[in-house]
Amino acid sequence: MKLSINRLLGFWSAVAGAVLGGIYLILLIVHFSTEGFVFPPSEMVQLVGAIVTFLTAPTLVILFTAIQHVSENSKIILGSLGTSFIILFAAMVSINRFVQLTVIQQSDPGNLSQDLARFLPYSTGSVMFALEMLGWGFFSSLAFLCVAPLFSGARLNVTIRWLMIAYAAFSFLSVIGYATQTPITAGAFIAWGPILLTVSILMAIYFKDIGMQDLSNGGKP
Repeated sequence: MKLSINRLLGFWSAVAGAVLGGIYLILLIVHFSTEGFVFPPSEMVQLVGAIVTFLTAPTLVILFTAIQHVSENSKIILGSLGTSFIILFAAMVSINRFVQLTVIQQSDPGNLSQDLARFLPYSTGSVMFALEMLGWGFFSSLAFLCVAPLFSGARLNVTIRWLMIAYAAFSFLSVIGYATQTPITAGAFIAWGPILLTVSILMAIYFKDIGMQDLSNGGKP
């Protein structure tokens, strides 16, 4: 029963991640097609992006925990490391987005102090944006890199593995780009947009497939 619950949570968290990833990808397409490469983006884009990110954080924690509990015993350490890193990621980005959705939204826009500007998600020298990059760019890269070796054998598993490695590479490039103030920061849009969306869809298929295998085995893991 425990394994069935893990796989059920894995499936639905992957589905939720795919839905949120689809919304985020559409948001990026609309933003770039209407506003161009403008930074910071419009307030509406920031608000929707904040909500999507805030919801994505716990979704990925559940997904990575499910991955950990369906892994082979010999590789359980990788699942544990991946889960630990994704929890750090969730903490970083949740702090940023919760501040954006509460403190910033409740502040007087006509009385924006220099101290408050440090808490804006996309302002110059923003502490909160640095936390966002630390969470998404660094900790989520480590999380995906840790769990990637858990997927092997079938074509679906191998595809998931290489997409996770690609996610880690592009996501980590964004950290380097942010630290060096170079254009490779744009790697973030590739990792957090189409790659994350594709991984979420394939993970939903993965958990559905192993659930069907359980049924064919009479409910035995």
